[in-house]
Amino acid sequence: MLISSEEVYEKAFEPSSKLQADDPTEKLSVKDKIFKSMRFYGTHFVGVVFTRCTFHECLFLSAHFEDCAFHECKFIRCNTHKFRLTRTYLDPRSFLAEIFDQKKYPNIGVDLFHTLLKNSVDESQPEFRDSAEYHFRLWQRYNHISYWRKEKGTERWLNVRFYAYWFWNISFQFLFGYGVRVRNILLWTPMLFALVWLYNHMHWADYGIKAQVLADVPLSIKTAFFTLGNMSTFGTADLTPSTSYGLLAVSFQVVLGIGWIALSTAMIVKRFVR
Repeated sequence: MLISSEEVYEKAFEPSSKLQADDPTEKLSVKDKIFKSMRFYGTHFVGVVFTRCTFHECLFLSAHFEDCAFHECKFIRCNTHKFRLTRTYLDPRSFLAEIFDQKKYPNIGVDLFHTLLKNSVDESQPEFRDSAEYHFRLWQRYNHISYWRKEKGTERWLNVRFYAYWFWNISFQFLFGYGVRVRNILLWTPMLFALVWLYNHMHWADYGIKAQVLADVPLSIKTAFFTLGNMSTFGTADLTPSTSYGLLAVSFQVVLGIGWIALSTAMIVKRFVR
């Protein structure tokens, strides 16, 4: 059926069958096909290579893909709950164009990206692994929100653990891209430096810094140098605060710099070494 000359297959049912080439040593190739509302319930795909195929609202409940590959394929609102992948090439981004409703089916999203993450780790596919891990953590948040919405009365609004998890998850996403997107660090590091530099520039007079050696240096350069010293934790001997306010500000900036450097280093090591 799947290798016939037709281009579109719609509302067909493959019940708990095994789909593979007649010769088990060869691959079954399926190219440029569109599958609409197909039901592959419990179907076992073995050695099937899909190329430029689109799966539109198909059911893959408990399906199993073994030694398969998907090249330039798209999955549009497909139900993949409890499907399995074994030695399969499948880009997690194939599901992102038009994915199912995050409010209605968050558990399916968690299961989908967890399966994709496990497959990419087993098959040593680092790019796919990072994408799957990012969206797995994202759908975990959607799933927590779904459970929170089902709670009633004061139990819902006083759920401190949910708020703490939500804040941590969303902060980790935007600041560090769940530890897999280096571009977040490259974006936020100069922004953080700019904010601290602006704060130091506005409150410079409150720090009580008397630096005769740098008297002729423009204030903007002095505050930038001062900020860089604090954030990098190297310090600036020629620019030392003499007020309590200044000492507290410097202490906070040093702690902030240590924390940011530690988290950034851990993320970069995780991204490139693992």
